Amino acid sequence: MLFIINKFINKLIISSCSLYLLSCLLLFICLPAMGSERYAGEFLNLGVGARPLGMGGSFVAVADDATAAYWNPAGLGGLKQTEITFMHASIFGLDSQDFLNWVQPIGSGAFGISWIRLGIDDIPITALNELNYPYITGYMNENENAFFLSYGQNLKLSIFDKDTNIQIGGNFKFLYIAVHGIERNAIGFGSDLGLIWRKSFTSGKDQKELGKLSLGITAQELIGTKLYWNTTSEPSHSDSIPINLKIGVAYLYPFKKLGSQILFSVDADTRYSLEMHYGVEYILGDVLALRVGLKDQNLTAGAGLNLAFKKGDSTLSFLIDYAFLSHELGNTHRISLMTKF
Repeated sequence: MLFIINKFINKLIISSCSLYLLSCLLLFICLPAMGSERYAGEFLNLGVGARPLGMGGSFVAVADDATAAYWNPAGLGGLKQTEITFMHASIFGLDSQDFLNWVQPIGSGAFGISWIRLGIDDIPITALNELNYPYITGYMNENENAFFLSYGQNLKLSIFDKDTNIQIGGNFKFLYIAVHGIERNAIGFGSDLGLIWRKSFTSGKDQKELGKLSLGITAQELIGTKLYWNTTSEPSHSDSIPINLKIGVAYLYPFKKLGSQILFSVDADTRYSLEMHYGVEYILGDVLALRVGLKDQNLTAGAGLNLAFKKGDSTLSFLIDYAFLSHELGNTHRISLMTKF
């Protein structure tokens, strides 16, 4: 018995050390970019998916659905079904945010294509008259777009047992921003890299399930992302999007007798300063989900409904998720739809 415990501890230490070393490496890469322009490409930080947002945006180590393409592309390596997600939201009554993505499993990995859009319409353009009173001369619209090409892979390494998984993934991103009315636009390219370590715990001869532990890391804008504007000044203007290192831990505990499970997750972001995210999700019978979270001291909450239909060996699922996000500028709501087949 002691030999088995010792063997398990050694494997756990090896896994944890590997994740820690990668964290240090990514942090070392991130440090030179800490002085980049603040808030460039800020629309990329709004988050996607009502489920993750209802959990306070704490999803780096969870990343077990199609929205993993945004939160941690490594999570795509664990998906077994085709998934399509759509989300629409109005933010503070001014902005319109949309998210659409498609994920297709291939072998032990999965590809994903995603689109994020933030639009602001009817922004007044003003000037001063002879009496120095402002008046409106026209209107402009701004559209900020990000297109993701993602891939995640589930790695099978001989040093780990059957209850341990390592997933790795990455994104290539194309950014396009257009301001209509003053005819300005910008383009940029970026990339993300993610890693997830998952471990299932069991006990006794009957292999009673004790839960699943996940550790995740995502380095967003890993190589440094620049937005190049079509200004006429020399040299032309560009903005740099700061690198963001996201580290998370999650634990899923099953209640077999109740036919339910509870998920705890904690994330830390380092883009501007240390920002903490906390989330809890309670799932009853794989049908109803209740969520609550904190995003940098702002309360979030949500619920989800999963309607699944079986036909032979295949399952068709429709998921409807809602999230409430509190903020000092005003509360907002998110609704997202997902289908799995």
